[in-house]
Amino acid sequence: MMLIAQDEGILCKLGSTPPIAALPPGLTTPTTLGSLTLLNELVPFLPYGVPITTSAPVSPSQTMELVWHGEFDRLFAQYFPHTWYLVPTFFPPSERWRVFKDSAKVRFSCQECGHGWTSMKGRVIFWFHLNYTTNSGYVMFKLYGQQCQKCKNGSYEHAMWYPEEVVKVIGNVYNRVGQIFYGFVRPPLRIDRRQGKPRNQHNAELCQACKEGLCKEEWSFS
Repeated sequence: MMLIAQDEGILCKLGSTPPIAALPPGLTTPTTLGSLTLLNELVPFLPYGVPITTSAPVSPSQTMELVWHGEFDRLFAQYFPHTWYLVPTFFPPSERWRVFKDSAKVRFSCQECGHGWTSMKGRVIFWFHLNYTTNSGYVMFKLYGQQCQKCKNGSYEHAMWYPEEVVKVIGNVYNRVGQIFYGFVRPPLRIDRRQGKPRNQHNAELCQACKEGLCKEEWSFS
């Protein structure tokens, strides 16, 4: 089923442009040990009843899409009678929208040379808005990339998100929406991250969020 989100200047078909399958694109087929490991990690986080088969190529990015939407739907369904939609974007909406920034540990894999690395500074920005007239709410989000330190070809690789990090940031934005629109007392923010020690220090010159001035270590609300 294809859902269409249309409100306040938004017209985005979920599964079309920008493609949901590009959340985050990562590897296209599980041909490496790393991608198989990530795929196995995703399975417990999938919505109940979603089948996963290894007889045909399954992209970690396609499976991760189900994790993002599954966790979002599980939490935001509690905001009935309002219906909330999760929409990826490459561009921020109007200034009328509320903003929430969060960080996580993520993985990257260079599509050109195959170099892989982890980062404790994976960045996601959410914009959210509730239209009381239509009882529809929208959470738009953008995932920021990094350039390969070996290639330095100027292109940003898309982050592959660990499932527990997805659960964490979706939970954080859920609580923030609850505080703004539903009278939640400001809940504690989860700032824990998956354990790990990246081999290299964060390189601001190769970070898309740094280039856009959005990588400062903060969990901001507006």
